[in-house]
Amino acid sequence: MSKVTLKELARELNMSVSTVSKALNDSYEISEATKQRVKELASKYNYRPNALAKNLKLGRTNNIGVIISTIGSPFQAQIIEALHRASVRFDFNLIMMQSQDSEEIERKALNTLINHGVEGLLISPAFENSNIDLLSHLHKTTCPIVLFDRINYNIDTFKVGVNNEKSIYRAAEELFKIGRKKIAILCGKNIGVTKDRLKGYRKALEDYHIDFNPSYIIYCDYNNSLEGIDSDMETKLTQLLHSEQAPDAVLGTTDTLTTRVLGVLSKLNIQVPEDLAVIGFANTDIAESLNPSLSTIRQPTFEMADIAIEKLINLIESKNRSQIDVHEILLDSTIQLRKSTKQKLS
Repeated sequence: MSKVTLKELARELNMSVSTVSKALNDSYEISEATKQRVKELASKYNYRPNALAKNLKLGRTNNIGVIISTIGSPFQAQIIEALHRASVRFDFNLIMMQSQDSEEIERKALNTLINHGVEGLLISPAFENSNIDLLSHLHKTTCPIVLFDRINYNIDTFKVGVNNEKSIYRAAEELFKIGRKKIAILCGKNIGVTKDRLKGYRKALEDYHIDFNPSYIIYCDYNNSLEGIDSDMETKLTQLLHSEQAPDAVLGTTDTLTTRVLGVLSKLNIQVPEDLAVIGFANTDIAESLNPSLSTIRQPTFEMADIAIEKLINLIESKNRSQIDVHEILLDSTIQLRKSTKQKLS
């Protein structure tokens, strides 16, 4: 017998399809002796139930939709791996999509996932308030939504990310310790982590009695290609470095900007750390192998993924979501100091 069906098992056992189905599902209506006969024959023919048909019958798909900005950064790649591991543990399937930091692409991704019958959504929004009306509507009427990473977003649900303000504050402190006080900060334009990371930067300057210089804030448009981001960064850094207020350090607020700035500075013949010290968010595993090795703020991707999946499943399985105390969960990052922030020799 090739791929055996439930009907074929029932015919060979001389039982009804309903009886065989109940026996395979350990129904109390079926005797232990009958269950044993059914399971022995199912094992003999390596019978496997049709999971899709079963889920449709139960009104379940066990699918979770995930929307991230891009798979192009080490952080996002690690998030994908971490979410996959967590979903397997909870016996859910993931359907992954990218927004490419575009509200239009994000909207299409949302509609595609809903049409595939996902039971819940995990999303790192393209930018603050992108598709907020659609997401709010889906969260209230269609399926629960949990935010991760970019959580500065006005939806009343679980939000799982890192303590962005504290992370940047601590990184700025490390630069102050090596005498760097003229710190340029690279930010993604309009993305949902920028506001809190800038808040940490401003607070560090204030607490250490260092004047704030608005020209040190460099915004890069994430709607550009990577080459476009590099070009934009190069133009703005060149202008700043040739000004009377040239910085002595660069602080990156995203994985993409932090990992790419070393190449841009090398192109400009800027020595790191002699001319500029560099530190920033970067989950890349090759930070130690870069030239110079890159000081990084590292986010706890696996912990973030575990919590986000767990909270979403709690919402999916709850009979009354309004009774769940949804809240923001902020995780601590870690800092690894390497040669890019090495102190100058006097």
